[in-house]
Amino acid sequence: MKAVRYYGIQDVRCEEIAKPQCGSGEVLIRVAYAGICGSDLHIYNKQMFIQNIPETMGHEFVGIIEECGAEVKGFKPEDRVIANPMVTCGECEGCRKGLPNTCAELGFIGEVRPGCFAEYIVLEPEALIPVPKEADLKQEALAEPLAVVLNLCERADLCPEDEIAIIGAGPISLLTIIAAKSIYGVKSVYVCGRSAMRLELAGRVGADYVDTVLPENKKFDKVIEIAGREATFNMAVEHTQPNGTLCVVSIFEDEFIVDLNLLVASQIRFIGCNAYERRHLEDAVRVIAEGKVDVTPLISAEYDLAECAKAFEALNEKDKTVAKILFSMSD
Repeated sequence: MKAVRYYGIQDVRCEEIAKPQCGSGEVLIRVAYAGICGSDLHIYNKQMFIQNIPETMGHEFVGIIEECGAEVKGFKPEDRVIANPMVTCGECEGCRKGLPNTCAELGFIGEVRPGCFAEYIVLEPEALIPVPKEADLKQEALAEPLAVVLNLCERADLCPEDEIAIIGAGPISLLTIIAAKSIYGVKSVYVCGRSAMRLELAGRVGADYVDTVLPENKKFDKVIEIAGREATFNMAVEHTQPNGTLCVVSIFEDEFIVDLNLLVASQIRFIGCNAYERRHLEDAVRVIAEGKVDVTPLISAEYDLAECAKAFEALNEKDKTVAKILFSMSD
C-alpha cells in the first residue's frame, strides 16, 4: 500500500509498504480522507514529537472498516469511523482521572506509532468512533480538529453575549469561528492574522472583524491565542480585559520570556487547551453529521498520497494561500 513516510526535516516520501495485518482484537480500516494538521507541520519543520524515523505520518482521518478481528465487538465491515488518535500511558494521574489529553506521556498515531497517511491503518476498536452512514465523509475528516475546538469553546465557557478575539487565522482558528457562531451563538468574533486568503475566509465563515491587527486599545473578555509565537502571545495579553480570560491552544516551537506580572496585575485567567476528550470527538462527528456546522469552506485542496511533498510545501508557504489540505484515498 501507499503511505507518507517521514525521514527528517522537510523530507516526506510516498512509499510502498506492507498492508497492515488485522489481529484478533484489531480493526483494519480503509482510509478515505486524511487531513494534514498543524502538528504535522511542526514535525515537518522541526522534527517535534516524532519518535521513530522513518514513520508513517498523520492522525486526522475518516475511513471505512474493511476487516474486524475475531474478538472485536460492536463494529463490522463497511462501518464508517474516525478514531481517537491519542496514545496514552494509562498509568499517570491524568489517565487515572479519565483525562487522557493530560497524560504525562501523551503521543499520537503518526508520531509514536504508524499513522493514517496511508491507504490502510489498523487500530484497536476502543479508539474508534462511529460515523453515521448519511454523513459526508469529506467533512467528517475534520472531526478531529473540530474536537480540539469544542474542548476550547467549552473551557472558554463561550456564551451568546461574548465578544471574543481570536489571534491566528489557521484551520483551528477558522473552525473556532464556525463553532462559536453556529453552536454557541457568540455575538461577535474579531480575528487577526497574517494571511490575506485566510482572513478573507474567516470573514466568509462568520468573523465580524478581520485584519492583520486587533483594533488599538480594544480589549476583550475572552481572547484565544492560536498562532504560537511570542508576538502573538503578547498581543493576546495586551488585548485581554482585566479579570478576563486568555485561552491558549497553540504549540510553540520556540521558547520566549513572558512577563507574568502583566497577567497577575490584571487578574487574567490563563487557560491551556490541549486536544480533547473522547466525548468531544463524538460531539464533533455528530454536529457535522447533523449539519449544525459546515466545514467545507476550509478544505482548500485534495492530494494523492504520491503528491505528499507538494502538499506539505503548499501548507508551508510563508504567504498562506490554503487552509486545510486533505489526502484523498476515495474512489
